[in-house]
Amino acid sequence: MGITLALQILGTGVNSAAWRLPDSHAERLYDLDLFTDIAQRAEAAKIHTLFMSDGLTSNAQSPGGGFEPISFLTALAARTRHIGIVPTISTTWTEPFNLARQLASIDHLTGGRAGWNVVTSAWGEENFGRSPVPHAQRYARARDYLDAAIALWESWDADARITDREAGTRIRRGSVRQTDVATEHFTIRGPLNIDRSPQTRPFLFQAGSSADGFALGARYADAIFAAHPDPDEGLDFYRRFKDHVSDAGRDPDAVKVLPGMYAIIGESSEQARDVAGRLAELEATTDFAAQVRNFAKAGFGEADLSGLDPDSLIPADRIPDPETVQGRRSRFELYRAKALRGDRTLRDLVLEFNATGSGHWAPVGSATEIADEIEARVEAGSADGFVMSPQHFQGYRLLTDRLVPELARRGLFQTEYAGTTLRENVLGRPARHVTTP
Repeated sequence: MGITLALQILGTGVNSAAWRLPDSHAERLYDLDLFTDIAQRAEAAKIHTLFMSDGLTSNAQSPGGGFEPISFLTALAARTRHIGIVPTISTTWTEPFNLARQLASIDHLTGGRAGWNVVTSAWGEENFGRSPVPHAQRYARARDYLDAAIALWESWDADARITDREAGTRIRRGSVRQTDVATEHFTIRGPLNIDRSPQTRPFLFQAGSSADGFALGARYADAIFAAHPDPDEGLDFYRRFKDHVSDAGRDPDAVKVLPGMYAIIGESSEQARDVAGRLAELEATTDFAAQVRNFAKAGFGEADLSGLDPDSLIPADRIPDPETVQGRRSRFELYRAKALRGDRTLRDLVLEFNATGSGHWAPVGSATEIADEIEARVEAGSADGFVMSPQHFQGYRLLTDRLVPELARRGLFQTEYAGTTLRENVLGRPARHVTTP
């Protein structure tokens, strides 16, 4: 079957300075036609799914901007026919019944192309009028949330709807179950008010590689999305995660490991390096203090990095104990290891974090060069595929029209979709009844 590829659409490029490039189309951030072209190119390349990360926190100093994932990807689904759609949805600030209903609806509307990137939210409590939720409690809620959603999706038999006009019967008796849910975090009366969808449940991604994230992904996920820029660390992660899947009583081959790959890609090696240079120059003119604050909050355990010399190492007494970090613990552990190696200054770490989508693998080169690196990582056994995103807007076309065809030419990637549902296309088997492991 080859590797699995998801194309992550992140506005005009994942690099925080990419919007300043003259060909970024930054003025068209909310133009559906612009992103439809990307989605249709991805489908023509037979990429398995579109994918979209999300952030739920906002404030007047850094309000961000961009589409809400379910609305945006559902609109793109209406303009495509085969490619999957995977929105990121938090289990921390949403509720299982509404989420189960939304994703079942999307799965019906798309003929089985719906997925869900399951995350917990480290921040955003102020925007939802809530209190902060500790790391372990977020994951306990996520487990209850997934159990509830799966029970609701399975509350209808696949053949429940019979539509017998002569007998006046629409639903087969006994084919829809009450399915009430009572857990520590939820009390929900079922059943779901929509028929079982083509895949029963959406194709589940899980993002997070802390110990709690490992356990959640091993139990529920069809694919895990992780940040592993170093190939040796990626190999270690791959082996450890597959062992966790096996320990959970599941087939390790049925869960894909898809690290992030946020590339600076060009028509040639020289062009890619020119774009990298221009992005670096733009990053250097950005408010560095604001970049440090973003890095500290989102990548370094909300540590106090104020007053430090940007061109020196982060002092050991400013690096938190991982057990005290309640935010993005897995991302903190990645950057903690980099800081402790003693060869990266604060400036190095901040610029890398803000340029590469918070620490993902960020190759620079032509399609052929990046294909070489992908092939090496796959052959080494550190990935089953990748969640790809370009650092600059023109990179979308180069990924879909140059890189993916090169991978297909080498026999690493599919040239046709395997089936009609996202689960069929990734796992090579039809949708079937799925129960919680």
